[in-house]
Amino acid sequence: MKKVLMLMALAAPTSAFAGFGATAHMTGLSDGTGWYPSLDWRQKGVHINLQAVDLIDSLGDDQLDLGAGFAIVAGKKSISPQVEGTISPGAALRYYSINGDIGDAMEKAKQQRSGFNLVGQFRMGMEMKEKMGFGVYVVPQLGITNLKTLGGKEDDSEFKLVGGGGLEVSAWFVGN
Repeated sequence: MKKVLMLMALAAPTSAFAGFGATAHMTGLSDGTGWYPSLDWRQKGVHINLQAVDLIDSLGDDQLDLGAGFAIVAGKKSISPQVEGTISPGAALRYYSINGDIGDAMEKAKQQRSGFNLVGQFRMGMEMKEKMGFGVYVVPQLGITNLKTLGGKEDDSEFKLVGGGGLEVSAWFVGN
């Protein structure tokens, strides 16, 4: 976590128009996964999510839950002087592993020691950017997974199609 924050701090002075903030992910996938709020970095139409809260929470439970995502603004249209509509294709990757005995509550998940999902996503929504940014997006997602759902069958660790999505809400500070 310290390394991530150090990298973000080093990037800040070189990016006068960068924004740092957070995104609440009210989304989920058919493999049963979802995200806590993420730490975000934005610059010139590129939006990167780092799933730092998921990582910190997982380390306390002998697990490893790494994730990151990105989106790149492909199109913008003005809705009003302060509001802009955007479309942003991107992707998200999650790696999850159980690194120790985490108790009886997850007994069925112990059979799978690690797995990942990789999804493409298409963020569509509106942004307001005046001294502080705020955005609301609809995010459909489609990709592959080999993560087992809790209570899944023995063959659930094979690769399969995963779909989902939902709503994302972002807030960020805009550079001067």
